[in-house]
Amino acid sequence: MRGTPHPGFPSVRTRLFGLVGHPVSHSLSPAMQNAGFRAAGIDAAYAAFDVPAEGLPAALAGARALGFGGLNVTVPHKEGALALAAEADPVAALAGAANTLVPVAAGWRACNTDVDGFLSAIREGLDMDPAGRRCLVLGAGGSARAVAVALVRAGAQEIFVANRNEERAEGLVRELRQRCGTERVARVALEAAPQRLGPEGLLVSATPLGLSESGRWPWDLARFDPGTAAFDLAYRAGGETQLVVQARARGLRAASGLAMLLHQGALAFALWTGRPAPLAAMRRGLLQI
Repeated sequence: MRGTPHPGFPSVRTRLFGLVGHPVSHSLSPAMQNAGFRAAGIDAAYAAFDVPAEGLPAALAGARALGFGGLNVTVPHKEGALALAAEADPVAALAGAANTLVPVAAGWRACNTDVDGFLSAIREGLDMDPAGRRCLVLGAGGSARAVAVALVRAGAQEIFVANRNEERAEGLVRELRQRCGTERVARVALEAAPQRLGPEGLLVSATPLGLSESGRWPWDLARFDPGTAAFDLAYRAGGETQLVVQARARGLRAASGLAMLLHQGALAFALWTGRPAPLAAMRRGLLQI
């Protein structure tokens, strides 16, 4: 994978990488990863591919047949990608979701860089260590799985999962308790969530709410302790998400998912290339959008 990047259109020697999800038009991953390849002197190109749920098996098989060097996976495919992979790393198996695929002889190896990427992001964006804290995760999809596993591994005191579909939240809690071997994960009804979090807690949105101009937290944030920190996994180019704006308006510390995108992407870069990610160059690629 070493070599001078092609100055214009990719050549026949260019290694291909990509993101599969639905939707992906908002994604900044191509700008970030292509900046990383350029900085590292790797002849590679990264693009985003809009793949509806039913198209995932064909997309993964096609990318493998075309010799892709690796893939990222986003909503709604993180659980499906794990199920379709030939093997999985321990973190992806623990989370029950994958966001990174690495080619292996039998097909794809499923990895999860969201877990460590999330922890790096809250330390950078919120100056927070979740150890010993009560945490509330809004959502029950693949991203929520990764966040909950990260919080368990980081030593959070309790992790509450809230979702409009309570059955889905309950299923996620059962899985996480079994996979992680802990009773520290529990479902909480939406209405009861603020009082369960307590002082100095962490509130995380692992939903697409922040992608919408009209998106709102499902609670009046005044119900949370003033020491609460809020993190929205969603991100917007050139500005903050509505959820972050609302949290800061209530006096809460808040950050969006741009730092998580960076750190999970850097970990994926290292898995694909076997080389340390050029973090500063990848950060510049994000900020120049």
